[in-house]
Amino acid sequence: MATIASILPAPSPGFALDRVICALDGSPRDADATREALAVAGAANGLSFVAVDDTPQTGGAISSLGEHRARRALEQAQALAAAHGTPATTELAGPGDVAATLIDRAGRTGLLVAGGRRGSPVAAAVTGSVERALLHRAEGPLLLAHSRDGERDARLRILVAVDDGPAAAGVVALAGAVAAASDGYVNLVHVAGREYGSAMRHRLAELSIELIARTGREPVVDVLQGAHVATGITDFARRSGSSLLVVGRRGLTGLHGLGSVSGRVVNAAPCSVLVVPADFDA
Repeated sequence: MATIASILPAPSPGFALDRVICALDGSPRDADATREALAVAGAANGLSFVAVDDTPQTGGAISSLGEHRARRALEQAQALAAAHGTPATTELAGPGDVAATLIDRAGRTGLLVAGGRRGSPVAAAVTGSVERALLHRAEGPLLLAHSRDGERDARLRILVAVDDGPAAAGVVALAGAVAAASDGYVNLVHVAGREYGSAMRHRLAELSIELIARTGREPVVDVLQGAHVATGITDFARRSGSSLLVVGRRGLTGLHGLGSVSGRVVNAAPCSVLVVPADFDA
């Protein structure tokens, strides 16, 4: 029986990110960040590992590094990349502001990867978390790497959460590129509210066709009724065994940003989260 995917053209090569920038801080989170950077590196033109010599005043997910410890973290990551067959460069930057340095390296079209940690977003803001700073200030897409709950699938199981907002196009384009590069599975999910009707169904169909064009496969599409958006997404990610969750970010800051869907998803997700800004143009 013919499927939608079988009658469409072969997958489009689409776009490539300028570069994947993987931040290292010498902590156990480096392993998660390196793993995710290698998983998505095929969707970019190159991979760089960056360790930043932080100033003593700044704490958070990426803390102060001594030169010896930083170089060791860079060497370990580069060795893992070589074993993976992925060329990578390394940089020891600073001293300086960690978040600002990393955001500068990634720019608007690079993908920034950092080790994340779960916890209260309010507490993270109070302690000056670099992770929180990256989430609010990154100009391009940001992947916060978390250790996955349960067993790991050899292939990425990518859950793409969309609404009717402007970020949906960039979210789907980037998720499709990552899926195509990693041979990953894609599940498109929408948490329905009062706005769900023919217009949203049509939008989901358009986004599905875009994913097919980029990956050559039909995504599984799920509509969740009656759930709080962030809770619905993270609960579904847990039930479906997702290894990467892709969401949009509307660019809110301050207390509004702390309570945003993307902020809550990052805090509660059972897996790594790729956050795509609303103005990301793929």
